[in-house]
Amino acid sequence: MKIKTLAVLAGVSAPLILHGSVSGEFVGITTTSKPNPFGLLVVNVYANFDSPGEDHMVGVAGTPLSPLHIWVEGGVFYNHPFGSDLAPPGGFLEIFPSLAFDTFVTIGKKTSAGDATLISPGFPELTGPSLWTVSAGWVVTPNNPQGNPFDAVNSFPGNGQVLIGQFSTADGTGIGGTMLLKIGPGGTQAYVSFFLPSPGTLAMMGMTGVAGLFGTRRRRPHRRGR
Repeated sequence: MKIKTLAVLAGVSAPLILHGSVSGEFVGITTTSKPNPFGLLVVNVYANFDSPGEDHMVGVAGTPLSPLHIWVEGGVFYNHPFGSDLAPPGGFLEIFPSLAFDTFVTIGKKTSAGDATLISPGFPELTGPSLWTVSAGWVVTPNNPQGNPFDAVNSFPGNGQVLIGQFSTADGTGIGGTMLLKIGPGGTQAYVSFFLPSPGTLAMMGMTGVAGLFGTRRRRPHRRGR
């Protein structure tokens, strides 16, 4: 089985640093900071592909050798009262505009309409300062249209990218993560990492992008009851 290890530059729109031999149609991940009027740091994470009709996004996971860890530096995840761990209901967005910036995981959907993303048993809720697991994640069935990076009708954004998560904070100074991506149909796996500081943190540091700035990776118990 092919395994790739990738890291992402910190910044508003982060290009890739590739480690080791990388081949095939999956080319890495990109993170972007999503503008909003609510003072939130909102990070969108996308899986990137370069060949239509070939690789699809299947899932995100954590294993004992490749933990799934997503954390907020200096704060906690932002959770809207009407949100969940999956993409928000589109019908509520006009009533509650801040719901569009909720923290959630997904495979190619930004709202719950038609969303076939499944969270595996034992998945820790996206509350508190950190999510960490070695035995859970989120998936769609192989060849599901919403995992097709070039299907703009069924997969967001459909331009060679697949949205795989949105992570938000109202009080943190950055958001980072490591995760194992599952790519179909050939069974490729890619272990990726990212860190995106808030614009204010970057300004204080006098930096426009820092490779390998991963901060302190806290592993704390997760409380349920969102």
